[in-house]
Amino acid sequence: MTSGKTPEYILLSALISKLENNDYYRVFAKSLARTACPSGSLPPDDELVKEMFHYFIKENELPIRYEGSEASLDFIESEIHRRAAAKAVSDEDLERTRELEKKLVWEKEISIRVQDLKKLYANKCIVFPKSLLAEKNTSSA
Repeated sequence: MTSGKTPEYILLSALISKLENNDYYRVFAKSLARTACPSGSLPPDDELVKEMFHYFIKENELPIRYEGSEASLDFIESEIHRRAAAKAVSDEDLERTRELEKKLVWEKEISIRVQDLKKLYANKCIVFPKSLLAEKNTSSA
């Protein structure tokens, strides 16, 4: 039984995983994608929610945290490159290692503050239920 206490941080990947199959969030994400990229093609349905959050991050509407501090997308990319360069055996191996590091960082190390989700609600009218945020998929970022 959970205490019902809202965590301060939540892993972004855990949040996306919880929301990606919910019609409300998919419709919201599709509407956002149509207005943000009116000339472009829409992402596949299974990527809509993920792309929505990346849009909010890119537009500085949802700050991300890495190793306990707020981080920019440029910093995350440079950190991914640094880690990949340290692990890659050869130049040919660098791109594959970079993709693996990118996946690892975005799935296991990027978190967001629950308070920032509340601000996103205020700015974009997207609802995040308390029960969703109170679950165990949290990070102490």
